[in-house]
Amino acid sequence: MVVYTWDNYKGYHIHHDNDFQSQLPTKEATTPINGLNSLPWSKHLVLPEKTSNTTPTQLQTNSTSKTKSKKLSKSEKREIKQVKKINAQKRRQSERNNLIESSSNGVDVVADQSPYMTKQELKSTYNRIVLHQKKHLESTFNKKISISEDFKILKYNAISIYKSDFQTLLPNEWINDNIISLILELIKETFFKPTIAPSTNQIQLLFPSIVQLIQHFPSADVENLLPVAELKKSKFVFLPINLIDDDEINSQNIESENNGDHWILGILSLIDYKLFIYDSMVLEDDTKSDLQLLKICKKLESCTTLIPQGKKLKLIQMKCDQQNNFDDCGVFVIMIICYLINELLFGDDSQADDESAKRKVSLNIESIKFNSLSCRLAIMKLISKLMEY
Repeated sequence: MVVYTWDNYKGYHIHHDNDFQSQLPTKEATTPINGLNSLPWSKHLVLPEKTSNTTPTQLQTNSTSKTKSKKLSKSEKREIKQVKKINAQKRRQSERNNLIESSSNGVDVVADQSPYMTKQELKSTYNRIVLHQKKHLESTFNKKISISEDFKILKYNAISIYKSDFQTLLPNEWINDNIISLILELIKETFFKPTIAPSTNQIQLLFPSIVQLIQHFPSADVENLLPVAELKKSKFVFLPINLIDDDEINSQNIESENNGDHWILGILSLIDYKLFIYDSMVLEDDTKSDLQLLKICKKLESCTTLIPQGKKLKLIQMKCDQQNNFDDCGVFVIMIICYLINELLFGDDSQADDESAKRKVSLNIESIKFNSLSCRLAIMKLISKLMEY
């Protein structure tokens, strides 16, 4: 496994000193973490000034636009999408179970700690936040709001979280791109500052909406979709990828929601032109996913401003903890992003050389175990904290 190095003079690069690379400490399997707690939120999170999350105009527009533009209600449309995604995940889980049963090398599943209590806390926290926001909006706009309405829970910069988004944090729900986008936005606003970590300008986070456009649009248009000026300064680019069914990949009806059925994480290294893939539901001989990833590689290769013309990206499947249900793939993407961002920005300070602050960085997370229920709860509590301001 290639070990990357950070130092204050060269930034991120490959260190060719074999002795230096061999000194990278191996991480032992630990108690499952929720990913979010890898980052020092309490130290750096700056809460916005207290404002109303929704204006009267926004409230009216949100309700009328949804009734006029769509024949199906929001709940009906959401239910159809949810059933479709669950069925796709069930197919993947069934194939994975068949592989495990036919092999003695099955993936060990680490049980969540006190899952029943965590689920109960998730439900009670959800109900408390939703009812609190409902009362707040009723008081602000002096009108009754039905609990079935899809009202806004939080607005953070350009990211709006509605009740239907917030509901995806409950147990057995498939989280959507808005929740992932919120976490990415929070990471950028909180930690991507040179005063916090000098390496922040060499890491970029692409939002799910941009990654989805990359999958839909032809190669000739991809470079125009990307923030090329920022990416040119980068060494690592994070891509939350929502794998799309063959029936949908050629559709241009992409609207505002991601329409795939399985989240994975890609990290593009512009140091050595590799695309690292972290998949929490790995299947052997998954040719459909492999083909989609190869298509993404080709589209990224078409961006000659970032990747030298004729250079081929090397696709590398990284070993990572595996989910044991149909609905946690998006949660795993969030947990892995948070864990690796912490490794890249802060890492192990004890490794740092005094003169150049040189330290080793590995993208290997094979021994790290994750707690998805704890992550769902941590995101809910983070949203609750933001709502207080």
